[in-house]
Amino acid sequence: MLLLDKENVVTDSARKIIILSEREEIQTHVAQLLRTRGLERIEIVEKDFLTDDDITFNAEETVGIIADIHNASNVKVISERVNAVVPQHIWCCLIGTCDSISIAQKLLNKNILYFNSDSQLIQMAERIISAGVSIPQVRNTIKVCVLGCKGGIGASFISSHIASNIAANKKVPILLAQGSNGSQDLDLLFDKKVQDIVEYESNLHLFKGEPQNLDVALTEKYNFIIYDQPIFNVHPEQFASFIDYSNNFVLVVERRISSLRVAKQFLEQCDRISGTTGKAIRTFICISDSSLETSKLMARTDIESLLGCPVDAVIPFLKQTESRTVLSVKLPKEGQTEINSLAMKVLGTISRTTFRRNKKKSSLWTSILDAFK
Repeated sequence: MLLLDKENVVTDSARKIIILSEREEIQTHVAQLLRTRGLERIEIVEKDFLTDDDITFNAEETVGIIADIHNASNVKVISERVNAVVPQHIWCCLIGTCDSISIAQKLLNKNILYFNSDSQLIQMAERIISAGVSIPQVRNTIKVCVLGCKGGIGASFISSHIASNIAANKKVPILLAQGSNGSQDLDLLFDKKVQDIVEYESNLHLFKGEPQNLDVALTEKYNFIIYDQPIFNVHPEQFASFIDYSNNFVLVVERRISSLRVAKQFLEQCDRISGTTGKAIRTFICISDSSLETSKLMARTDIESLLGCPVDAVIPFLKQTESRTVLSVKLPKEGQTEINSLAMKVLGTISRTTFRRNKKKSSLWTSILDAFK
């Protein structure tokens, strides 16, 4: 699809191009380059694209984003930020002072264009308006698997709230998929008939089935796919299929050895695959206190020692609720904070506390750790 050709110029010119920069000289120069080439619908936003938390874009009003990232050079952080805040089908050009060809190429591999703000702004403007040249509008969809390591501990509840949180706060399209290996209660959770892909609310769509089986043309419009699937009833040899599909995993556990053993097995499989292939894999641990009994069984620090990685969130016990849908459940303030924090960690907005996997373990847990092996 051409960004601005003779047939599209009127339609696209009705939608604005947003320039995000805190540098006044960049704001002025980029706006001037675009206006002198016939693009008058320009909005300047004086914010830091990489750090401001309240940045959102309306896909119906915006055709493209030009974002100033200053001297940033961490491709992983930059690409995660783009996927977290820029909806699919809005093109995004990044500009900055780094002149590394390698960084520009790595971003291009992720369907993100990068231009040096000192020497390539004219080239960027020409790229935007040139007939026959398109700017990537679809970036790599981020797949996040929420994996229940025990049945009935609220993995579907947690995945639903993660999906809703991202959709509401970042205003990007999200698909929540519930795999066939689980409870198959997505329609009951949301009080909505779910056949194929259905819209639940703005930016949040639902699907009951395996997202891997969907046509790419259907899934590529989503910035994130949140895939709810249990693994406690899956043979460890099948864990590789999940790791082949995604590189982001939220392991939902309870404070019991049986649940933690499943999580440990999955983490070890991640380590093996990452070590042999070099694939970057992100894992998050979420403790779900689904009952008062289990919430008192084991300390958070002991679970971290057992698993060899940090706990990212603890969802407190919720009393019985008669809420009609999963999203209308009123979480206590602590629970809402934990869900928000977990969602932002998955997005990469919040950095995680460093934790060494080879951290010295207390002798108290040595015998329990041996049982995992």
